[in-house]
Amino acid sequence: MRATLALTLLLSCLAGILSQNTMDPRVSKETVDGCMKENGVSAQDLADLQSGKVKHADAKDNVKCSTQCILVKSGYMDSTGKLLTDKIKAHYANTNLMASIEKDLDRCSKVKGDNACDTAFKMLGCFQGA
Repeated sequence: MRATLALTLLLSCLAGILSQNTMDPRVSKETVDGCMKENGVSAQDLADLQSGKVKHADAKDNVKCSTQCILVKSGYMDSTGKLLTDKIKAHYANTNLMASIEKDLDRCSKVKGDNACDTAFKMLGCFQGA
């Protein structure tokens, strides 16, 4: 359950499992599809990442920017790559996930990449490894 935030934010999106009942309602299929199209991410890009053919560290910039796009449009990150932890905490305030989310946010919100896209993608990796 430690990776719940990452799963509700993006993992299901990036893994191609676009089931509305497993995603945060703010991360709509339309948002995911729009960000993927906007950044030129193909189904093959996602399949390669999901299967392990492409390692997380070797992900293409367009995949990283798609991650950042989804986080920004969902209200979880600003355009500079700063995770909006107060908004995330407020969203999960009345859930049984709050303690785990706070712990993961404290650790993962400090992750920095080479740019906003890289930061978003590295944060996702941090949450997945939680």
